[in-house]
Amino acid sequence: MKKEIIYIIVLLALSFSFVPGIMAQSKVAVVANSIDIGMNPEFISNLKKNNITVDYFGAKDSGYEKYDYVIVLGGPDSTEHTGPISAKILLEFDQDKIRAGGSRIIYEANDTFKSKQKVFVLAGSNRNFTKMTVDQYTSKIISKINGQPIQTNTFISISASQVKQIIESKEDIYLIDVRTEALYAQGHIPGAVNMPLEKISFMTSQIPKNKKIVLYCGNGIKAAEGAQFLADLNYKNVHAMSEGYPVYANLSK
Repeated sequence: MKKEIIYIIVLLALSFSFVPGIMAQSKVAVVANSIDIGMNPEFISNLKKNNITVDYFGAKDSGYEKYDYVIVLGGPDSTEHTGPISAKILLEFDQDKIRAGGSRIIYEANDTFKSKQKVFVLAGSNRNFTKMTVDQYTSKIISKINGQPIQTNTFISISASQVKQIIESKEDIYLIDVRTEALYAQGHIPGAVNMPLEKISFMTSQIPKNKKIVLYCGNGIKAAEGAQFLADLNYKNVHAMSEGYPVYANLSK
């Protein structure tokens, strides 16, 4: 009788171990300096909400190399311990891109510190861009760790003339200028809210989810970046002006 009970317990334990989120948890090392982790206070809690066991490694902690998953916040010139760690992982091309300014990357590497290990680096040219990268790509990293697909959204590209038609039609939209404050002050589309790209991550609470959102910049590139950022944050009706503000300004003359 005792043997039968033990046999049943073993079978139950084995069966539960194959049920996602019950017995088998992913264990992750998060490596970040005190400033970047402070600017992303919900990052670790979001991982834990998705059944991921997290250990945080600050400047004086060691042992992250032994984990199956390692997430590093910050680029090669970050303060404290993350700069040298990031520089060791990132390719020179990516390091140069970050140092050139105005850039964000999510980098994924395998077998960095040990076999069958996956390492992610979330970094930007400054801390604001690093935060934007963390906000945008946390769900994708969770998906890769847990092996659970996520819904991907995208934005719609529209021309300057289409933006002009939308505005003239009096449609209720939320218009965002992602250029710098200085360029915005020199001239902008009437009614546009200034949200420089590197600060948009701090201003998402102001952006309504029940309106059509239109972003524009000086040449269309930053508008597309900002639009995809919002789409990845589950904003559904996002549009980016493919041409820059000067094109729109010429149409309005």
